Amino acid sequence: MKWMVITALVLSSASLVISALAANTVLGGRSANYGSASVNMPQFIAPSKAVTTEAEPKTAPSAASQPALDNSANAPAAKPAEAKAQKVIYLTFDDGPGKYTEQIVNILNKKGIHATFFMIGNQLKGNEQAIITALDAGNYVGMHSMSHDKKKLYKTGNSDAFLKEFKQEQSLLEKITGVTPWLIRAPYGSKPEIDADFYDDIAADNFKMWDWTVDSKDWNYPGKPERIVQEIKRQVHRDVEVILMHEKAQTVQALPQIIEWLEKKGYAFAVYKPEQHFPVNFGKDERL
Repeated sequence: MKWMVITALVLSSASLVISALAANTVLGGRSANYGSASVNMPQFIAPSKAVTTEAEPKTAPSAASQPALDNSANAPAAKPAEAKAQKVIYLTFDDGPGKYTEQIVNILNKKGIHATFFMIGNQLKGNEQAIITALDAGNYVGMHSMSHDKKKLYKTGNSDAFLKEFKQEQSLLEKITGVTPWLIRAPYGSKPEIDADFYDDIAADNFKMWDWTVDSKDWNYPGKPERIVQEIKRQVHRDVEVILMHEKAQTVQALPQIIEWLEKKGYAFAVYKPEQHFPVNFGKDERL
């Protein structure tokens, strides 16, 4: 009987020990059961190295790659750049339209530049397409009188015949192109035929008038395009030049070489624009 009591006491103690061990395992273990789901308890793990949002460079960047320090608050106020005035050429062609007009326009198109044409009114009929082609390509079409006849235009000494011809041509060009031109070039130039009163009358009728700064004398060199090139090289020297040429075979031949030389000399090419008008006349009349 005694041994039975001892056995019961031993078994009871063992049960208590096992229960305590089980409780310690649940409290210090990695998981616990809540109902049917098993939840993994988070465990903090110290990273082996610091994690950064951007990788740090292994070597210092060169001075060239360093961002410039912003000292704008302490910098003096910037002054407008006094850029060197760009050298500009206005190519102008008189005495068209005719068989050389489209050839000249084609050369200009290939070079990606434009020019200003002064056309004769009596030659407009039959050359309407050449006029429109020149205008559509970005060139300016101005006026060079109806007749280009020196006696008709200047013999009286007053402006009546002169202005009558230019008004007539203006109307014809407006009908052909839909554009009203105001820029004229006096045949043979404004000197010495046009005096102060004549200038007043031209200005009163709101015309603008261009002469030129460089005379290519191309009309004087048939079959000698190289002489035209030489003449232009001899005269061109200003920052802004207006070159007088004519619609001649020799001019067509010389034109690519003229353009190439002017480009090498650093000139840009411009076309007349009414909104950017500036005076180029022998009388130095600011109104024209």
